[in-house]
Amino acid sequence: MYSNFSARALGLNLTAAESIGLAAAAGFDAVELPVRDLVLAGSDASRLRAKMDDLGLRGGTWPLPVDWRNDAQRFARDLQRLDSYAEAAAILGLTRTGTWVMPETTANPVTDFERAMHLAETAARHVRRLGAIARVLDRHGIRFGLEVIGVASSRTGRGLPFVHRLADFDRVLGALWNEAPNVGILLDGFHLYAAGEGYEAGLAWGVGRVVAVHVADLPATADANRAAINDQQRGLPGENGAIDSRELLTQLARQGYDGPVTAEPMAGCRSLSGRSPESSARLVAAALQAVWPSTGSLQREVDQARRPSLLPLTGPSPAHAGS
Repeated sequence: MYSNFSARALGLNLTAAESIGLAAAAGFDAVELPVRDLVLAGSDASRLRAKMDDLGLRGGTWPLPVDWRNDAQRFARDLQRLDSYAEAAAILGLTRTGTWVMPETTANPVTDFERAMHLAETAARHVRRLGAIARVLDRHGIRFGLEVIGVASSRTGRGLPFVHRLADFDRVLGALWNEAPNVGILLDGFHLYAAGEGYEAGLAWGVGRVVAVHVADLPATADANRAAINDQQRGLPGENGAIDSRELLTQLARQGYDGPVTAEPMAGCRSLSGRSPESSARLVAAALQAVWPSTGSLQREVDQARRPSLLPLTGPSPAHAGS
């Protein structure tokens, strides 16, 4: 797995060239780029890719430029444009993107029958539209991760509870797994904690389904009470100690996760307040490094697992050989 710099996740509004330069200077392995903006501006994706290569940066993630939750005409228009965006993303080596699924529905009908129909239609719309997006992305070799919003305050109560735990995913949206082989999970440690789920919930489908990973902590002095969490008020990975990002990343590394890890403290992070973009990038890189699994200890575990047993795996034990 590799560290991925996202200016958006820090609340920074940077150009692609600025993001690339900042990511390299701060020591990140990869960089997220705003592909839609690049295409609309007529930027040369090949030249940007060459700059990334020169600086030793790989492509990380890119924001999905499709409004799929609302108006059908807007969705159809965005979907039609997605092919050109995905083509540019592939040139840049940005082979992973994602989106969040709705934690609640758009309405709260009165009768049980109406509620059941509303839930069924919401699920069908997710499967239909996300499946269509996935198929376009798959043509360009791009994987598509789905994120669950576990923060309770993200649910207003104006709609019916929908998907706000990974444990709900199969029951409500399991049909998506059959839509395209590139569909998987965007595993967010902050939302795992907010939903009261352990890291194993994100690995329920196997590490091969994990498309991308986000990590953050609660603010330094915040109460660990999950009900009080505000999605926009976060800390750097490891800042509070409430969310064990190191354990999450260790488990992912043990199981062979090979994708990007992005620190996502958001614009409201007090530890970044008043800092320059350069200072923010370096501080986030240091925080991510502090929770990164020790390569040496993981390698020792792998070597130990591969070491042949002193006893034969089959057949009689030495004490009873020949009896």
